[in-house]
Amino acid sequence: MVDNLFWKIVWVIVYAITAYFTFTGNMAAMNWMAGAMLCEAIVSLVYHFLPGKKSC
Repeated sequence: MVDNLFWKIVWVIVYAITAYFTFTGNMAAMNWMAGAMLCEAIVSLVYHFLPGKKSC
């Protein structure tokens, strides 16, 4: 998981949009969910390989 506060806020907003689409019955929720999960995985992977502080 990403330790940067900015990205955590971004994911909360994206997941809130996903929840909104889910509870209103809109099929766009599947697209938002898949896109959010993919973006989060990519950002986490990039942050893992960036030089700097290590959390583990």
